[in-house]
Amino acid sequence: MKQVSLLSLSLSATVWMACATAPMARSVPQSCEQGVVLPCSEWGAQLLREGDRPRAIEAFGRACDGGDLDSCQQAGRLRLEDGDLKGAEAPLTKVYETGSPESALALAELHERRNIGDDALVAERLHREALSALSPVTELMYTMRINLSDPIGHELSFNIQPMAFRQRSIAFGMNAVLSPASMTSELNGFVAYQHYVRSWFVPYGRVMTGSLFDDHGRYDGVNVGGEVGAKLCLESLGHLNFAAGFSRGSPGYFSVGIGLDGIVALYILAHM
Repeated sequence: MKQVSLLSLSLSATVWMACATAPMARSVPQSCEQGVVLPCSEWGAQLLREGDRPRAIEAFGRACDGGDLDSCQQAGRLRLEDGDLKGAEAPLTKVYETGSPESALALAELHERRNIGDDALVAERLHREALSALSPVTELMYTMRINLSDPIGHELSFNIQPMAFRQRSIAFGMNAVLSPASMTSELNGFVAYQHYVRSWFVPYGRVMTGSLFDDHGRYDGVNVGGEVGAKLCLESLGHLNFAAGFSRGSPGYFSVGIGLDGIVALYILAHM
């Protein structure tokens, strides 16, 4: 009897020691359980560092439900990487509605991988949206024209390219052109269509109309013209511009120019 009691005591002690020393799986913090956004996102990041993807996705999902868009992006990206296309779509769409180019690219990848119905067309559109989102809203451009009638002309343009229909495909603005050899000048308004082939390569075409002025600065009639060209962009900072065009004031020309983000250009001019 004494031996049985000692054996039972020994087994109880062994079980207690095993329970005390065995690692315990951590649960989601109580604050995250109650829907507090920041602790859920932090907990998700910690779980992700430790390699616990399923529970990290759960924590990021809770933070996303609380309105944390960074967590929505994280949850959607992790689900997409794991092949859960249906689960990834909702959080990525939530961020996409705010105009995020990163979520547009992630959604494009989702549609490409699913490839059902019009997914391919949607993916192409999302790619263009993401590329155009990197461009600035306004641009200030200086262009040197090589005219067929006059040797060299100079153009200063201000371009506005709003995010219409989630793309900067439509642009408008005004330009002033001076041809020093003949001392004639133009003042035009223009509308352009831009197609984002790549984030750095944007061909465009534009039509313009305005006024001509003679070498004495007197009004010399209506000016009309058109131009086709391409921008080689450095993200939102600026671009190089190559174009060919014509107008009543410039019967034919080739041009090369440089454009800067309008805010950056105005900042530089203000400090000059």
